Amino acid sequence: MPETVVHFQIRMPPVLHEQLASKAKDDKLSLNALIVGILEKAAAEHEPKTAAKA
Repeated sequence: MPETVVHFQIRMPPVLHEQLASKAKDDKLSLNALIVGILEKAAAEHEPKTAAKA
C-alpha cells in the first residue's frame, strides 16, 4: 500500500454497485481493492506504447 492514499467519492448506479460488490465478495476482496484493480488494469491498457527499438 502506498504511503499516500487519495480518497474520493464516486457516484454509480445501484445496479453497478451490486454487481461489483457481488464480484468482490466472490473473489474474497474488498470492494475498494476490486475497483482499484479494475482502474489499474484500465490505466495500464491506455498507457502509450513505446516504439520497439531496431
